[in-house]
Amino acid sequence: MSTSLLPPPLPSAAEEQLWAERFTAAALDGPLSDVRWGVEECATDAEAASARWFQRLVDRAELLSEFEHATAQIAQWEAVRTRVLAAALDHALSTQRSGSEAEMSVRDVAAELACAVGLSDRTVQRRMADAATLRDSFPLTLGALGAGQISSAHAQAIHDEGVRLPAEARGGYEGAVIDRTVGGDRALPTAGRLRAFAKAIAEKLHPVTMHERHRTARADRRVWVQHLDDGMSEFRALIPTVQAQGGEDRLTAFARAVHDAELSSEGESTGGTESPDDGERRTLDQLRADVFCDVLLTGHATLPEIDERGREAIDAIRPAVQITVPVLTLLGGTDTSSDGPTAPAARMPAAPALAGRVPIDPEIARRLAGAATLWDRVLTDPITGDVFAVDRRFPSEAQRRHLRARDEHCRFPGCRMPASRSDIDHTIDHQHGGPTAIDNLAHLCRRHHSLKHLTAWTVAQESRGVLVWTSPDGRTYTDHPPPALRFLAQE
Repeated sequence: MSTSLLPPPLPSAAEEQLWAERFTAAALDGPLSDVRWGVEECATDAEAASARWFQRLVDRAELLSEFEHATAQIAQWEAVRTRVLAAALDHALSTQRSGSEAEMSVRDVAAELACAVGLSDRTVQRRMADAATLRDSFPLTLGALGAGQISSAHAQAIHDEGVRLPAEARGGYEGAVIDRTVGGDRALPTAGRLRAFAKAIAEKLHPVTMHERHRTARADRRVWVQHLDDGMSEFRALIPTVQAQGGEDRLTAFARAVHDAELSSEGESTGGTESPDDGERRTLDQLRADVFCDVLLTGHATLPEIDERGREAIDAIRPAVQITVPVLTLLGGTDTSSDGPTAPAARMPAAPALAGRVPIDPEIARRLAGAATLWDRVLTDPITGDVFAVDRRFPSEAQRRHLRARDEHCRFPGCRMPASRSDIDHTIDHQHGGPTAIDNLAHLCRRHHSLKHLTAWTVAQESRGVLVWTSPDGRTYTDHPPPALRFLAQE
């Protein structure tokens, strides 16, 4: 058998006719695999080698054709979804309501769409706004997406860079970007390259100076945390570039100083301790992260082995304390020490105390109570002081702990807002007789708390914290608490 992978030469006329027949069949009948040659049909080794070579070409051509076709179809359906989302926003705003009512109407529609497909309603609401902007301000882009000429990533890049422009400048911007993207015989650029030249075009066409835009953009500065896996989080900040670069340089300088201090202490037999991370020398990135935490939590860059007080950043985190204050103390009544040891018991209110029965000064307790926002009415035995009942609108700390452990996050379907940043809501309103009980309480973030009270969405709580939400259209969505135990199947 010949080992050559090159096919024997064919007459040019026969080869042209062969490829014409194959691509005609592919266009009429579908995938090229339907008209492949079979190696078993070949009479000689040379014909078999030729068949295998052509089959690899056909396989490659088929994969390329199917990939291009699938990518174009996805883009076309993305355009369809964009128009649907834009129409959904139009529908939500069609009643000519006031600002706050319009916002709740948009949230209502976004929640319905999100629950239907298992997405976050915040994500859907953002996509609705982006879709309307793409449809109204960048029609050429939406048209190219619908024709399968560009992907949703390209469309998003054009949208993101162009949305910063005023409405009157967007047409010229879009025309220039689209012409450079799909015009002529140039290859389609990646979304990253498109974003780069789209940014440059937008910058050139923007009628407002960089100084004025920067002054406006500064109003959006903020800090937020993105929680990741394995007990780690990203601490993000949107701040002016100069300050960000200066902060990074300062962190690097601190990190290098700490690195030098660690090196100088490594050779000492006494007075030096191992660095964190099991005695391994920390990298510059790790040192920057450690210094960042130290500066945030203590106000200065610390290092346990060189800080004279031996404190770490974690020491700057302070727990909250609980104080019990008798009502007579709050009213300015005499305390135990004011009347001497012979004062009648009835005139001697118990001293205020920290949780754990540690007494504190009554004046300090009164000052702290002045800032309190929650009050309990406690019914006690007048002789023994035993608590009979606690009557309150707001849940107790024990209930809060239970609900945080049960819910973990907002209980609207698809929402992941942590319980620590959500409200505890009475499923049946407290003002309508709903008890402050575990089976009538659940965490809702402010967004979905408002959705429950200001729109036609309703919720009922079943046993074990199961919530059944009903949309204005009558669809129901059941949200179960996260499982307390999670099992993994073993191989």
